[in-house]
Amino acid sequence: MGSVFGKRYDPTEDAEEFRVLKAIVKEGFELLGVFNWSDYLPWLSYFYDPSRIVAHCEALVPRVRKLVKAIIEQHQLKNQHENTISDNADFVDVLLSLDGDEKLNEDDMIAVLWEMIFRGTDTVALLTEWVMAELVLHPEVQAKLRQELKAVVEDRGVVDADMPRLSYLQAVVKEVLRLHPPGPLLSWARLSTEDVCLSNGMVYPRKHNSHGEYVGYYS
Repeated sequence: MGSVFGKRYDPTEDAEEFRVLKAIVKEGFELLGVFNWSDYLPWLSYFYDPSRIVAHCEALVPRVRKLVKAIIEQHQLKNQHENTISDNADFVDVLLSLDGDEKLNEDDMIAVLWEMIFRGTDTVALLTEWVMAELVLHPEVQAKLRQELKAVVEDRGVVDADMPRLSYLQAVVKEVLRLHPPGPLLSWARLSTEDVCLSNGMVYPRKHNSHGEYVGYYS
């Protein structure tokens, strides 16, 4: 939640807000996993909803709006005297800074932020697990990454402003995303349209899928 809301929830200090957020996300995932005939026969939704999915969703929406709207208002209050975005700005700050045709109304902003919360929960958790697993399997990569982090951030935590200098960390994350995409079914559309020559002499073959282990050869 740090990059989205600029806040990391502590169950001891933010007990009530953390409880509400956790309950909303949990309920959202449960609704997503419930078998629904309307997913296959949309016309059934008008008169057949045995799991009361529509009713549960309608009850969930006001709770989501209340939570996210409060967070937006906190950011508006914080930013009312600032004209520029700081290096440590979060996603809410970025959305609030949009002007002109790009500016979002409140409903759209709430929808975008909720999508970031809901879709970014399990995907980030899965990515983190795979990163740790790959680092255990590749100690040489782990050592190089540790060296970069020590040189750039030393003993403090990583902030957004550090990312341009953490090129190896970005490469590790991107490689893990390539090998273990959180949404693997989406990767089937990622086919190379032509042979791609990489800087290390490898060639990525035409009509090859980017998902899975790297398949290439030296030119």
